Amino acid sequence: MPLIISSLLGIQILASIRDPIVIGFDLPLQLILVDIGFILVIAILRLWLLKKNPDPKFVDPIIFFVVVLAAIKALDTLAVQAEPLPFYMAIYMFALALCFLSYFYLYLSAAIFLIGWLFVAFQVLTIIEVSASFFAISVGFCLAHMVLTRRISARAQIFELEGKVKELESILPMCASCKKTRNEAGEWKSIEQYIEDQESGLQVSHGVCPECSKDLYGDLLNDREQLKN
Repeated sequence: MPLIISSLLGIQILASIRDPIVIGFDLPLQLILVDIGFILVIAILRLWLLKKNPDPKFVDPIIFFVVVLAAIKALDTLAVQAEPLPFYMAIYMFALALCFLSYFYLYLSAAIFLIGWLFVAFQVLTIIEVSASFFAISVGFCLAHMVLTRRISARAQIFELEGKVKELESILPMCASCKKTRNEAGEWKSIEQYIEDQESGLQVSHGVCPECSKDLYGDLLNDREQLKN
């Protein structure tokens, strides 16, 4: 999450630098306040993440909040510049797939952006420009959906492989002849030494269990019992 927030902060800064270069230095006060305010909010959030490690269930909502800020910035630029900016809008849609690992937040972010875009676009663009931009946005969303599907599939495969690796790690290799076992360094040691190495402070002692006593010394034990009686 910190990497995503840092990337969105960087994009926000670059977008703010772009405004005076493309639109001109006589920017509306509203756009200037949006640029400064959003950069400060995201920067404070990034600094907070350096000190805090939020619960995993809050990761997507936090990223969603920053993504919504980025959408407001994009739509504000569209309203001021009064140009279609189809590539800008399509890139925003595509970037959603890199921010989330959840279809819910992908659809929610895309829906909020599309509603805001339609509201602004019909005020400042012609029908032809709206149609062309909508096509670009649709392509961006389709690509985002494909990328997210592959990311989720790849993540599932990684979890499956990690589970198999843990299963293999739980198998203890043992010599069928001398009963020695091999540690992670490839050294063959007796099972007692292996256990003592794995458990700090543990010392293995030896004795004979009741069943083995009967198997090894059964007759002797019976004779002793008869002598006692």
